[in-house]
Amino acid sequence: MEAGVFFPVMRSHSVVDATPRFPWLYGPAALKAIRKALDLRYRLLPLYYCLAQEASRTGLPLMRPLCMEFPDDPDVANLSGEWMMGDSLLAAPVLQPGGRRSVYLPAGRWFPLGSNRPLNGKRTLQVTAGLDEIPLYVRAGSILPLGPVIQHTLQLPGGPLELQIYPGGDATFTLFEDDGETTDCLKGQVRRTTFTWQDKAGRLSWQREGPYAGKDVFRDVRAVLFDPQGKSEAERALNSQGELQLGPAR
Repeated sequence: MEAGVFFPVMRSHSVVDATPRFPWLYGPAALKAIRKALDLRYRLLPLYYCLAQEASRTGLPLMRPLCMEFPDDPDVANLSGEWMMGDSLLAAPVLQPGGRRSVYLPAGRWFPLGSNRPLNGKRTLQVTAGLDEIPLYVRAGSILPLGPVIQHTLQLPGGPLELQIYPGGDATFTLFEDDGETTDCLKGQVRRTTFTWQDKAGRLSWQREGPYAGKDVFRDVRAVLFDPQGKSEAERALNSQGELQLGPAR
């Protein structure tokens, strides 16, 4: 179930003569872990939807082997137990009993998800994770969009869009929004909001284009900067353009 959070399509299949895959049948600890994983899956919907739009436009897959993003690194040539979602999020779920696994981080700096303590790459870590923990790493110089915890997509937006900023370089991310149901996007009924992080200035800015304005669009943005010198955050209405100062100039 935790690995499935990072598949383009997540489904829990079974057969008629097997124990059903209902999470509550496996005890309270498993129930808690599966609920936490599903909540994360829903929070990642803004990222996955934009990656799906990118796939339809360019052919780039949502789920990418590390050798696709790091083709000059021979150490990733045969890795199949960890992978990228897009170009910034590295998923390394625990796939065997015992709660331990090795995780290879390619060159550069990486932040454990939700942490402001970066790790140097080009090395292998020995990681211990609880049943409800998934080893996840974000590339330095990335903007990671997260939505609120919701129970189904009709509850979108359900709260502000959270932009987690992992410093170490300039970054951009374009949020793609449409009605999610029809082909009106092919007729121009879309909204694209491009967020730009200027690392040295400590500034996030955005610019919006496109006429789509359905009830499911995000109306507020919360930016969280995972700076090694101290985490900071700010929230603002997601107008057609704007900016937030999140950290001092470097």
